[in-house]
Amino acid sequence: MVVFKVARFDPDRDTEPHLEPYNVPYQKGMRVLDALNYIRAHHDSTLAYRWVCRAGQCGSCGVRVDGKAVLACQEEVDPSADIVVIEPLPFFPVVKDLVVDLARGYERLYGVSPYLERTGRYEPPERLSAGETREIKALRSCIECWCCVASCPVANAVWDDYAGPLPLRKLCELAIDPRDIGGRIETALNEGLYNCTTCRNCWAVCPEEIEIPEKAIEKLRALAVDAHKGPLPGHNQLVRSIENYRNPWVMPRARRARWAKRLELPSHGPLMFYAGCSPSLLLADRLPVSVVKVLRCLDIEPAYLGKDELCCGSPLLKVGELDKYLELARENIRTMKERGVETIVTTCAGCHKSWKVDYPEMCGDHGIDVVHITELLWELYLQGALRFRDLPENHVRVTYHDPCHLGRGTGSYDAPRNLIRAIPGMTLVEGARARENSQCCGSGGGVKTARPEVALEVGRTRIAQAEECDVSYIITCCPWCEQHLDDASRAAHSRLGTTRDLIEVILETMECKNDG
Repeated sequence: MVVFKVARFDPDRDTEPHLEPYNVPYQKGMRVLDALNYIRAHHDSTLAYRWVCRAGQCGSCGVRVDGKAVLACQEEVDPSADIVVIEPLPFFPVVKDLVVDLARGYERLYGVSPYLERTGRYEPPERLSAGETREIKALRSCIECWCCVASCPVANAVWDDYAGPLPLRKLCELAIDPRDIGGRIETALNEGLYNCTTCRNCWAVCPEEIEIPEKAIEKLRALAVDAHKGPLPGHNQLVRSIENYRNPWVMPRARRARWAKRLELPSHGPLMFYAGCSPSLLLADRLPVSVVKVLRCLDIEPAYLGKDELCCGSPLLKVGELDKYLELARENIRTMKERGVETIVTTCAGCHKSWKVDYPEMCGDHGIDVVHITELLWELYLQGALRFRDLPENHVRVTYHDPCHLGRGTGSYDAPRNLIRAIPGMTLVEGARARENSQCCGSGGGVKTARPEVALEVGRTRIAQAEECDVSYIITCCPWCEQHLDDASRAAHSRLGTTRDLIEVILETMECKNDG
């Protein structure tokens, strides 16, 4: 028997929604829609919800199950669950119970003219190249369930300034279709193209697994750059800085390696620490030094490129400067191979996704193993090499913020959590949205750089979620998330303490074999 708590709301009787519990006998392979049908048949025939095809093709049965937007006909019921909470999709007004009014979404979609605009009458046959067809097919499987928009942190925060993933996906589908003359790039820019944080929340809930951030948003931004209509003016300094200084912070290349001056790290070796721009230049006295100290405490000596380390290029990719990104990526790969690198250790989530996912996809397999520092440390913990001390200051409640590029970007969710739980006295409190359903901090995709007010709106929501956990502070594994969460915390006048990087926490609490 499984207890389903279903949101009930009748505007003719209720002033606000409430959760009503129903007992449903579990059957193997049961889907959420099966449970709803059972409740309607055996408990309450007035329960309102949508469904048509039961095959995940019509998109009508979108609901939120345990905080995540899903199709009721596709979501299997976990037999080990004691309670399953079913609510209507967020963002849209509730008509009754689980039925929402999608009008605001369709009004936005119809406003971008979601159909081919031709120069003349249709005259068959129309031929597209294999490449054109492949790109279009990657986007056209949308079933308009609206789970993506309901889950999008930016659409929920600034709907007037951002059309959301579904309309922008359609705009990209049309923009890359050579038959269309609709001026899609201008429309996309007007609909907030550069407000997307590329957090991949839309992909995580999409029944068709459409990679909207990569295949639609970043593609549209690249097309905007090609048409000399992008990136935004606020991105220009970032782009020029990466071109001139090989970092986005307008700092001389020589300054990049100052943090390592007294550490005397080798410049060649099989294990290379790729420190990244933000750790090296914004957190120079903290994060990269902590990584080296932790590794040395474990008798591991990493190599480091020093001033020859370049930006991974992720900011260029996010704002649409694809050619500049590819040039930088190839240079980075070439340098690593010349140094005899077998494994790259990263600490920045954006750098990690670049090396682990984007480089191989865009430049081919580079043959180098890429691990995030937390993944390496968790393996060492399992081997008994990493141990923690039980200190009074460890006894705190904390919550973990999943960096989008580390979590949804590369699938790394467990190692950071396992390490936090392994620290004696430290209690990890998961928020209502966590792991693949976690919310973006708001800073990614070039949004904090050019649209800081949008980033802060999203960030405030993330801070509110953390406050609901009743914790002392947030732990994360991304310097950009760390900085923005603190900015959002100050803007929200939050009681939360300063956001901390997990590596710094580990350095303070681990047993060290030597003086580091």
